[in-house]
Amino acid sequence: MLNLKAFPEFSSQRGACDGRCALENQGGKRMTSIRILGAALAGSALVLSACGGGDEAAPGEPATDVAASTPGGQGEQPVAAASQTSLWRGGEVVPLDIQVAHPNGVVLQLTSLQSRETETAVGVRILNGAEREIQLNRVNNRHGYIVVDTGERIYISPPAGNTTLAVQPGQTLEGELVFLGRLPRGQSAVLVLNENNPTDNRYSRTPGFRIDLPLATTGAPEAAS
Repeated sequence: MLNLKAFPEFSSQRGACDGRCALENQGGKRMTSIRILGAALAGSALVLSACGGGDEAAPGEPATDVAASTPGGQGEQPVAAASQTSLWRGGEVVPLDIQVAHPNGVVLQLTSLQSRETETAVGVRILNGAEREIQLNRVNNRHGYIVVDTGERIYISPPAGNTTLAVQPGQTLEGELVFLGRLPRGQSAVLVLNENNPTDNRYSRTPGFRIDLPLATTGAPEAAS
């Protein structure tokens, strides 16, 4: 079985490690500075004690949590909660049980749908029952998209290692199709693959699919005509 997950992630995650590492490095420098400052203050405390001119802190007194006293610290959780409410179904992974069979022998199953902050993921299983290789994104990324009833579209972001979404005869491709942008608001949506390609040509190597994605309910709707 050819697993779609084996290819690079559909979503764009480049630079995530660099950003995290940079934060960690900055954090390391900040910790070093705090240690040096603490040593200097400790030395000053010893001098004051010897001279009898300073009050010593009570042993074991807990350090003040600067982050907790920062005004902005209390507002972080409400912001995150507000962000979640703007996502379809709160960003949860919604199971789907949708199957559409193309006359050329290809079967497309949709297993899940999830709206994320910067992308929408559709769980898929593609079974190629044809005698030749098929491609579900042959022309370019503008021919694969999700369109809602308001007319807004979000376009597919295929994996770098398989931009045409090719599946060899007799094999299965399983994983996620990722579309750039959170799922737009609407009552219904349609998943389109290989736009303008035939949905009923049994000899097609680039079969077209138009599949309803009802956003108000879940289930197994029929393919859009």
